[in-house]
Amino acid sequence: MRNSLFPRILFCAALGATAAANNFSVSGAGGAIPDCPNSPGLWNSQPTWATLTSTVSVANPATSITAVRLLGLNHTYRGDIHVFLSDPGGLNYNVIVRPGFNGTNSGDSGNYNAGDYNIVQSGGAALNQGGVNINGGTYNQYLNTGAGQWTSGTYLISNTALNSITGPAGTWTLNIVDWFNIDTGSITGWTLEGTDGVGFASYCDPGASGVIACPCTNPPSGSGRGCNNFGAMSGGASLSATGNASLMADTLVFTSTGENNTSLTIFLQGTASNSTGVPYGAGVRCVAGILKRLYTGGASGGAITRPGGGDPDVHTRSAALGNPISAGESRYYMTYYRDPAAAGPCGNTASTFNDSQAGSVVWAP
Repeated sequence: MRNSLFPRILFCAALGATAAANNFSVSGAGGAIPDCPNSPGLWNSQPTWATLTSTVSVANPATSITAVRLLGLNHTYRGDIHVFLSDPGGLNYNVIVRPGFNGTNSGDSGNYNAGDYNIVQSGGAALNQGGVNINGGTYNQYLNTGAGQWTSGTYLISNTALNSITGPAGTWTLNIVDWFNIDTGSITGWTLEGTDGVGFASYCDPGASGVIACPCTNPPSGSGRGCNNFGAMSGGASLSATGNASLMADTLVFTSTGENNTSLTIFLQGTASNSTGVPYGAGVRCVAGILKRLYTGGASGGAITRPGGGDPDVHTRSAALGNPISAGESRYYMTYYRDPAAAGPCGNTASTFNDSQAGSVVWAP
C-alpha cells in the first residue's frame, strides 16, 4: 500500500499561542478649540458652529483602536468638551462625552491642565472628577451615562468601546466640540493608535528566537525562510503576502519562493501558532490549531502564487472549508512542498517534503 505524500498527522490540532496584531500609530495637527457661541449648544443635535477637526491617514484597515492621545490639551471647564472620531466611511465614535454633564448642568468645572492626555478603553484614571483640575496622563474613555450620553438618532455617534472600533484604511478625523461659551482651550496635536488587519508578520525562523532547529541538519540561509531543501538547495522557501486581509475587500495573495523547481505545493492555514514549532518532514511547522489546506498547485522555477485566476479569495475559501473568519481574528499561514531528496539526509523514507517559514495575518472587517 502506498504511503500518503504528506502524513495525516498534519491535520490534527496542536496547541498554540496567539500572535500579536500589527500596530499602527499616526499623528495629526493641533489647533484652537472653537468656542460655542450659544449658551449652551443644543445637546444631542449636530453642532451648527465651528469645531476642531484634524485628520490622519491610516494605511490599512483598523481592527481596533488602542489609544487616542490628545497632546498639549488645555481647556477650562472640562464638562464643555466632547471628543469623537470619524472613520473614512463617515461613521462616528465617541471618545470623551462631557464629563459630569447630566443633560442640564454644565458638567465638570475642573480644567484640563496643559498636558498629554492618553485615552484608553480601560486601565487609566477617571475623567469625571468634578471641580478638580486634572493633569496629563492616562485616562479611560468616557461615554457618560443617562441624559449625559449621546443618543441622537439623526446625527449618529456610536458609544462603542475603544478597542472594538474598527474601520477601513484612509482618512480618520478627530473632532472636538465645545458645547458652552466663555471657556476655551486648544491641543498641540494628537495621535491615533491601534491594530490593523493587513501586514504579513513573518515568524518561525528555524533555530532562532526559540524555534527548534531544522530536523535534518539543513538550516535556512537567513531569516524569513524555512529549512533548506535538498532539491534546489535554495537556502529555504520563503512565504510572503500582498494585498488587504479584509472581509469586505479581500485581496490577500500569498507567494512562496525558493522551493524546488516544480514542487507540488500546499498553502496551509491555521487558527493558532506554535511558537517553538514541531518537526515536519525536512522542515519545521509553527502553524497549529484548526488546519485547512487552502490551495494546491505546482511551483514554476521554485515559486508559486495563490490565490490565482479562478481561485476563491482567502476568506471565502476558508469559510467553504468550514472555518469562517471573523473581523479581528488572526490566521497563520505556511506552505509545504515536495522535496523527495530529503528522505536520505533525514534518514526517514517519509521525509519527502519541506516547509516555508510561517506568517500571521489579522483580518479586518
